[in-house]
Amino acid sequence: MVHESRRLAGGGSNLALRVFAPFAFACFWAAVFRVMSAVIAPDLARDLELSAAGLGLAVSAYFLGAALLQLPLGVLLDRYDLRVVFSWFLVIAAAGSLVTAMAADAFTLAAGRILIAFGVATSFVAAYKAYAVWYPSEKLTLVNGMNLAVSGLGMMAGTVPVEAALTLMDWRTIHIILAGVLLVCAATIYVAVPSAGRANPVLSLAAQIDGFKAVLGSWVFWRTAPLVTVTLGSFVSLTQLWGGLWTRDVAGMTSAQAATMLLLLSAAITVAGVSTGGLAGLCRRVGISATGFCVGVAALFAIAFLVLTMQWAPNDVTVYVTWTVFGFLGALNWVNFAALAQRFPAGLIGRLNACLTLFLMLATFVLQSLYGIILDAFPQTQAGYSQMGHRVATATYAVMILATIVWFALATRRLNARRPDGACRQVGGR
Repeated sequence: MVHESRRLAGGGSNLALRVFAPFAFACFWAAVFRVMSAVIAPDLARDLELSAAGLGLAVSAYFLGAALLQLPLGVLLDRYDLRVVFSWFLVIAAAGSLVTAMAADAFTLAAGRILIAFGVATSFVAAYKAYAVWYPSEKLTLVNGMNLAVSGLGMMAGTVPVEAALTLMDWRTIHIILAGVLLVCAATIYVAVPSAGRANPVLSLAAQIDGFKAVLGSWVFWRTAPLVTVTLGSFVSLTQLWGGLWTRDVAGMTSAQAATMLLLLSAAITVAGVSTGGLAGLCRRVGISATGFCVGVAALFAIAFLVLTMQWAPNDVTVYVTWTVFGFLGALNWVNFAALAQRFPAGLIGRLNACLTLFLMLATFVLQSLYGIILDAFPQTQAGYSQMGHRVATATYAVMILATIVWFALATRRLNARRPDGACRQVGGR
């Protein structure tokens, strides 16, 4: 991949303060939004009188909104100054947080979640684009991994701290406070981040669309996209909604214990983010490619889902350890973004990430909703949803992940037969 990073006076320290820190700060709060739904889910279901399917659909509307945003977002980030674009989307997300705070039914909750997605779901795509612009290619895996680590800290903040906050205020007040935080993030991005200018100011809309065609016409993309969407979609589905309810219904834990489990899971995600660069480097030294690393992680992640399907929970420690390992393996799958970006020119990274995130968000919307539909197919117990419902749902996820690994192997054979070097063709504007 041809990568052209920009130089900033002051070197690495200035990059850390003016590029990494503002975007990582926004990703931190985006992660709080992502994971706290699993903590407040019982309150949402109670206050708005939602079934499992209704809860799944209303909460997963976030991912539908994020999916609708991705393709226009890719054009905006590749064509205009990304700090301006991202700042405005954060303002929209703040408005969505206020709408959520005023929700009286599933429809209003879903509308607020969609608006939140317009800013929060932009965070990773915008951050990865910014890092690709300002950092050299050899630093991208490390920087993206550190960004994931910061996001893991945000997920930790969305667990036990949110559970503790619920003893002082309700979920509506929390959303009002977070709306203010998002406005601070928007102002920070706009003021602190240096202007990168318009990435491709001379390209017409048709030329921009050609970039999408190049991404979507590449077997390199289609080989990896199913693996990314199903592994990360199922991971996000559990960590951002159903995981807390699993601990209540299967392990018999209290809401406080469920929040502790989510805290440990988030800590594992942080450790995975910090470890990504080192693990990827180790694999390179022993002859394992980045894509090979991703497939291996996906296989281990499918095994983790099978362990959840067994519902082996003899004690609290076993549950905590199981979910911690689950969080670590799940988070490692994010390395797919950096691995795939190395196969495309820098001018297409925004649209590449937009396409990949589009399918990821659509898959998460479907998978998270599907989990709720499966739960509703089984009679509820006095404690909550059926254990068998959770078992069927997690087993479904495991089978789907294994199917994408098989697809990856088949697509690799076809790719090597058609183009041994696996390189993507060049188009105008890359």
